[in-house]
Amino acid sequence: MKRLFKSKKIISLLTTLSLVFTLITGFPVAAYAQEYDKVFNLVEITDFHGALTDSSGNPVAAVLADRLNGIKESNPERTLIMSGGDLYQGSATSNIMKGVPVQEVMTKIGLEVTALGNHEFDWGLNTIIDTTMNGAGYSIVCSNLYNKNTGKRVFDPYKVITKDGIKIAIIGGITNETPSIVLPDNIKDYEFRDLTNEINSVAKEIKQNNLADVVLALVHEGDNRDNATGPIFDMANQLNNVDAIFGGHTHSKVCGNATNTKIPVYIGNSYGKGYINTKVTITKDKKIEFEKPTYENSYVALDNETGYKSTNPKVNSEIEQMVKKADETTNPITQEVIGLNTEKELTRIQQASPYGSSVLGNWAADITKDTADAEVGFQNNGGLRIDIPKGEITVGTMWKFMPFDNTVYKLNMKKSDIKEVLEQAVGEGGKGLQISGIKFTYDSSRPSGNRVIDITRDNGTSINDTEILTAGAPDFLSTGGDGFKAFIKCGGSDPSNDTHIVIRDAFIDWCRSNKDANGNNTIPNSNNNRIMNKVVLEKVAA
Repeated sequence: MKRLFKSKKIISLLTTLSLVFTLITGFPVAAYAQEYDKVFNLVEITDFHGALTDSSGNPVAAVLADRLNGIKESNPERTLIMSGGDLYQGSATSNIMKGVPVQEVMTKIGLEVTALGNHEFDWGLNTIIDTTMNGAGYSIVCSNLYNKNTGKRVFDPYKVITKDGIKIAIIGGITNETPSIVLPDNIKDYEFRDLTNEINSVAKEIKQNNLADVVLALVHEGDNRDNATGPIFDMANQLNNVDAIFGGHTHSKVCGNATNTKIPVYIGNSYGKGYINTKVTITKDKKIEFEKPTYENSYVALDNETGYKSTNPKVNSEIEQMVKKADETTNPITQEVIGLNTEKELTRIQQASPYGSSVLGNWAADITKDTADAEVGFQNNGGLRIDIPKGEITVGTMWKFMPFDNTVYKLNMKKSDIKEVLEQAVGEGGKGLQISGIKFTYDSSRPSGNRVIDITRDNGTSINDTEILTAGAPDFLSTGGDGFKAFIKCGGSDPSNDTHIVIRDAFIDWCRSNKDANGNNTIPNSNNNRIMNKVVLEKVAA
């Protein structure tokens, strides 16, 4: 009895000390809920997109590293750091150096495993494998990507990591929509099988062979930005033998539960704005208990005055120096000032709902048209990644605005072809589109596929049904990206129609050439509403 009483006193003392340590340091520690329980910290970063610093130069990676080091120090044997994919593509420094600085930072931070994101295909997957991941301290897991020629998986479907005697299996996967949102030529050698089926198949194998105590799904898949519905929740409701799912892709923060299976669902935001840090307790008899997934319990924000936007942020000095060294390598390219935006921020805000034109969308489509020496221009919304803030416009700004190496294709299109493209843009599941040289009106209340009411030239004159118009479009669109197959029959897959002019280079050249006597940039900060929704117009008129 004395020994039992003494043991209880020790446990009570340890619990008190751990609470005091947490209050003083701000870092969580393993709780002593029961004498033999083991509490683990599961950390997820996702959709980092090369954000070693943010657009204002704030030290995103160095602050992130400091916070994650704190978690590891407080729970050294029971912390697992994961990524939901899309780590590299996005910033000038990362793009120019093919993601190597990001990989080196993530390795130093202690990342152990990552899912494969759709943007890992942007430079060609072999670049990621041979260059970006060379020397990485973590691995890629993906269960649903297969090589068409061999019929075998490209990566290991899962990885088992042992922490303090507990075996944790992490099953990877990539969104089913990847084939429609990646440059077709970059995925021609790969087959994407159903994500849910593949995760369930692998989880069953792990369960039957008793390969792990805990099974996690780590997937590049997202929600509807509502923390409750969307592909990742649909998937979570169909999973078997999986204890929790960590996602990405939609740049959202998610801490919730699947309605049917009740398994926890997490997404750790994007661009280093925050991360998931959730706790799971493994009892003596291997029972798994997740803390309730809420923003308060499981999400940590960094894009605030206590994070990397602080006037004096707490940083990891080693990571800070790594980022500085990478920036010094690319600064001669990225810091060239090519203009000065003296007006208000230039935005991608679409004026019509749900699809409309935007200030930067109009400008980008205009340049695409002019680069192709065409009558019509198209630009996909997903290719334009940031708003352009007031102040200096640098080459680096343009790399952030258009991080993809898309080239301009010149196509021949009839009015019926253009209508087919526009119908898809504003139809159910459409992604919208930015246009130049034309304008059109649609009615969102009409059935999908029959919403476009009128298409004219931008000066309002009609287009004859038999006319052949020349059109400029990014190779991503022309080869069927975002599902725009109509471009293919207009010559979009014919390499002879490629101008071999990188759209980003065209943007940079335009900025250099279009400055006033004071060096101010002249990107038009106006939206002439090239895309109009009849439903919205009628509401305004009423």
